[in-house]
Amino acid sequence: MIRLTLATAFLAVATAALPAQTTPQTAPAQAPAAATAAAQPNLSGAWKLNVAKSDFGQVPPPNSELEIIQQTATAITIAAANDSDDTGKQIYILPIPIAATEASTPAGNFSTTDDFKILSSKAQWQGATLVVDQKMNYKGSNGTVHSVYSLSADGKTLTRQTHYSLDLGEFDVTYIFDKQ
Repeated sequence: MIRLTLATAFLAVATAALPAQTTPQTAPAQAPAAATAAAQPNLSGAWKLNVAKSDFGQVPPPNSELEIIQQTATAITIAAANDSDDTGKQIYILPIPIAATEASTPAGNFSTTDDFKILSSKAQWQGATLVVDQKMNYKGSNGTVHSVYSLSADGKTLTRQTHYSLDLGEFDVTYIFDKQ
């Protein structure tokens, strides 16, 4: 019951904190950008981590994770709530530009005592997949996160294949999320 109440509270807070979603204007059919936009799925929605279907390799899996994604033509915003025995409970919102430029994570998204912090992010579409590159810090070790997001044909499963590279070592994780 407490988890459900926390999840409901998170959804309410995260949804209120996200910018209003706008519907992108469709370009004329002959414009080259129209073909590219058609290949880019809309990742917007609430996504709950399916721990059983995910592959964490040598990394301990989280107890739970929920991501609310809001997508526009120029940015993706991820509001995340996760609970892990390793890093504890965290709630944060990451505005990520879909552009060649990197954006710093806004101050206040992570506390100075958080073991895991995303420092900056940028994203770009590669066909139907969204590639997100981030700089991060984990327990004082700087590193990078390279994630590839893909949506199933029925739109009910979001896969995030992630490569972590830290001073402590490198590893891969495949996260499987179910649409809520």
